[in-house]
Amino acid sequence: MKFIVFGIGNYGASLASKLVELGHEVFGIDSDPIRTEKLKNRITYTVTMDVTNRDAIQDLPLKEVDAVIIGIGENEGTIILLAALLKQIGVKRIITRVTSTLQKTVLETMGLSEFVYPEQNSADRMAHQLSFDEVIDSHRVCDQYQIVEANVPGRLVGTKATDVDFLNEYEIQLVSIKRNFEEKNILGAARMKKQTLGILTPSTEFRTGDTLILLANPKN
Repeated sequence: MKFIVFGIGNYGASLASKLVELGHEVFGIDSDPIRTEKLKNRITYTVTMDVTNRDAIQDLPLKEVDAVIIGIGENEGTIILLAALLKQIGVKRIITRVTSTLQKTVLETMGLSEFVYPEQNSADRMAHQLSFDEVIDSHRVCDQYQIVEANVPGRLVGTKATDVDFLNEYEIQLVSIKRNFEEKNILGAARMKKQTLGILTPSTEFRTGDTLILLANPKN
């Protein structure tokens, strides 16, 4: 897989380096030449540029990568401007670091929906999430077990939770389901918010957009 990481300070550098360790191709972009020079042997490619320069950004392989991660943390205005440029260019997946509720609200109004909070999501954890297409989030309970949030497979939509023998067939425990419900933010923009259904009943059906909360050994 290919990724572009804008901002290779502490968080961005850790994320980009871990993704390379996991076998992915990563472009690390930063306006500071000291950072790009320091990381040139740890990241597949490093580029020094003004990330608010549309012409410079368009020279990057934006349409070829699986995701663009904005890891800039010190300038909220730069993050918002860069996100707007990427949306205009048509980047298919943008994951944005956020540092305040207001900043997230503005980005949501622009149509962005994937955010990372470095104080909550370690670079190592995010790298593993990006490595598996259907995994949205994960938390290692111990060396053997992990709680994983994953998109419901399309083939299960419309079936009941009790129709699938997760435990015996896959050695996976279905804990619960997160489902989309519409709400509006303080600017009046509609957005979908996930809510956990809690304990599932025999009649609970899988719906499009559901997130499965699973407990299992990562290999399963």
